[in-house]
Amino acid sequence: MEHHTGPDDPRVRERAHAIWEREGRPEGRHIEHWQQAVREIAEEDAVPGPEAGLQTPDSASERALHEAAEHLRGVDAHSHHRESSPADR
Repeated sequence: MEHHTGPDDPRVRERAHAIWEREGRPEGRHIEHWQQAVREIAEEDAVPGPEAGLQTPDSASERALHEAAEHLRGVDAHSHHRESSPADR
């Protein structure tokens, strides 16, 4: 889910406040701190977290492995089906 930072975003407000405190509470730099907070949060949101799952490369070898696994599953399913067939008994 994508999150858009805006003027009412509490994460930006809290981050900008933390930046302001970390820099010694200078006066007149609130816009700079706000912009820095927006950038930092946007960068954090762009990095996939653990809930995003693993991304696998789309390559020929990856597709071949996937096809081989599917084929083996099909062979395994057919062999079980044949064993339980009344005609084979």
